[in-house]
This record gives sequence, structure tokens and C-alpha cells, in this order.
Amino acid sequence: MNPQLSGIFSQLKEPLFAGLATSAFSVLFGLHSADVILASGGSALGWAVLQAMPQSGSPAFATFFAALAAGLYAEIAARVRRRPATLYMIASIIPLVPGGGMYYTMLSSLEGSTYRSVELGLSTIMTAFAIAAGLAISNVLARMVFSSTIYSILKKRKIFQKPDKL
Repeated sequence: MNPQLSGIFSQLKEPLFAGLATSAFSVLFGLHSADVILASGGSALGWAVLQAMPQSGSPAFATFFAALAAGLYAEIAARVRRRPATLYMIASIIPLVPGGGMYYTMLSSLEGSTYRSVELGLSTIMTAFAIAAGLAISNVLARMVFSSTIYSILKKRKIFQKPDKL
């Protein structure tokens, strides 16, 4: 195999697997076929952003930008499909959820390693908070952009007018 193609495949392998895992979850979640594909694309995008971020920094920092990208993607997909954004958001963040961190935190606490348990627990909480913050900011950004766009369209069509001063 061509070394250049091998390098491209190795970069796309993890986001592809994240998308496939999300598609299985989306079927269990009850999404329709087009929605499964869109939700899988959101998780692949989020995982690609997570993979592209420098690994030397905080994992929570990289997870924040991955959740932000997945959240913005979910908002756009929801507007295109005219569905609630939470359908795509929940499915898109599945690969980002720190399940392993929660497991190892509990394992360390059961083994009696208090320092390691606290360290892993704080890292897991920061990662979970980063996901929540990324989704919240993406929701606010989408509402600001879409509401200003809708407002300008309605203003041009003279459907919406400012109320008279009292």
C-alpha cells in the first residue's frame, strides 16, 4: 500500500470507528436512517477534532473543542432536517464521554489508592464539564447566528417590525 494512503487511512480510522459506534447507538436510540448518518458524522467530526488537538495539553481542553465542533454540527444538522438538536448532540458526544475515566476512578478508590482516585476523578469531572461547556456554547452561538439571520430575513420582508415606543 502507498505510504501516503496508509497515513491518511491511519488518521481517518479513529473518526470512522467513532462514527460506526455512534451509528449503532443511534439505532438503539431510535433515530431514522438519515438521522443515524448525520449523528455519525457529528461524532466522527468531534473525534477528528479531539485527535487533531495537541495531546501535550489538558485532555479537557481538547474535549471542549471537540464538543464545540460536534455541537455546532448538531445545530446545523438539526436546522437542515428540522429536528431537535438534542437528537444529534446526544449521539455526537458518545465517543467523547469519559467512561474509562469513571471506571478507573472507581477502580482506584476500591484498590485504596486515594491520591490516584482523586487525580482521575478530577480529570474526569473536568472532561465532563468541558463537554457540557462546549455544547452550551455551541447552542448559544447557533441561537445567536440563526436568530439574527431569521430577524434580518423577516425585517427585509417587513413581517417583523419593532413596536412603537410607549
